[in-house]
Amino acid sequence: MTTPRLARSLTVFHAWMEDNDWWDGNALYLDLDTAKQHAAYDYEDDEYGHPDEDSDDEDANVRPDFAWEQVGSRWHLIDHGKDTNIRVGETTVYRPATPREIQQQDALAAAQEAERASKPHVPLAEALKAAARPTA
Repeated sequence: MTTPRLARSLTVFHAWMEDNDWWDGNALYLDLDTAKQHAAYDYEDDEYGHPDEDSDDEDANVRPDFAWEQVGSRWHLIDHGKDTNIRVGETTVYRPATPREIQQQDALAAAQEAERASKPHVPLAEALKAAARPTA
């Protein structure tokens, strides 16, 4: 049995909490803004609850102060300056490639290989020494 070649189908945005597989906000979304909004809402519900507007409960006055910080390719939810461990990141969904996509993938791989082969080979040690030399 051969493994089928794959092609990208779509990109989704995954919201999750680090080190917490059961967090209710763990979900996939089609756009970044929706993912961030729902992740923050679900975290707020877990941490603060959603208070009744008519409540006189003093704890209801403590509300989140959310900010999103991009770290590499992920977004981190910050609350009152502290990392919440809530993350949102891109995830690619794959499907079997069509025959035409396989031809395109093969052509691209061949072109990349031809480009690499056209460049002179430099041993790694020599390349590292050249990179370490100070430039004027």
